[in-house]
Amino acid sequence: MDKTDYREPPCLLAMDDGNRPAAETPHGTIPLAGVIAECDRLAGNEDMASLGDHLRFWRKKAHECGDKKSELSLLNELMGYYRMTGDPERGIPVVRDGLSLLKELHCADTASGGTILLNAATALKAFGDTQESLTCYAAASRAYGRSLAPGDKRFAGLFNNMAAAYLDNGEIRHAEVYYEKALDILKQCGNLPDRAVTYVNLAQLYHQIDPEDPRIEENLHLATACFDAPGAVRDHYYAHTCRKVAPAYGFLGFFADEAELNRRADEIYARN
Repeated sequence: MDKTDYREPPCLLAMDDGNRPAAETPHGTIPLAGVIAECDRLAGNEDMASLGDHLRFWRKKAHECGDKKSELSLLNELMGYYRMTGDPERGIPVVRDGLSLLKELHCADTASGGTILLNAATALKAFGDTQESLTCYAAASRAYGRSLAPGDKRFAGLFNNMAAAYLDNGEIRHAEVYYEKALDILKQCGNLPDRAVTYVNLAQLYHQIDPEDPRIEENLHLATACFDAPGAVRDHYYAHTCRKVAPAYGFLGFFADEAELNRRADEIYARN
């Protein structure tokens, strides 16, 4: 959920109140595609309370019917949810359950396993456990290395998050290297919102070194150019990204840009 990447088509499952199924759950499985599509709808509407209820309900249903693969997918979503809502009390047990189930299902070395490890690491970092997060990032890197081509865009997300963990750990040079690695991939795949995030991350890194570093403004201008580019599709992910980085602009003193990014996000969310 650090990248709310609206993956599924419109909801395949009729939901009566956003939390309860309108029909009986199929024996042995849950309707995961519809469940995830509803997650995307709720996240797109910034309805975080309903999203949490929805995820917890379906995780419980998956556990009760022994649908472990679906349960793992929902644990993966819950890791991001509790990270975003700042709830380590419920988030850390979810991370532990997810890592345990990942091991039980013998899929830690796959690309999807790498993504779950990445999300677990990002949650652990947000909850203050930087050392364990770096261990999970390393495992995610190994999984991706076995499963993906070197230029796959999923590496960009991994490198961005690894850089942030290194920065938290005081390893500034390692952080800069991994942000640059992420940028190289994002430039190749044309991902403008994520490229903007990486430029903002670099601006914050340079501010940590020296608040007067001219590279701060340079990278923020590059980020703004990504948001303003004709090829930047103004969809829910664009709005999510604007909202995500706007506070960093404000922190760095670019208040007009902060306000503009929030205005764009508001405009997109209001259409839906």
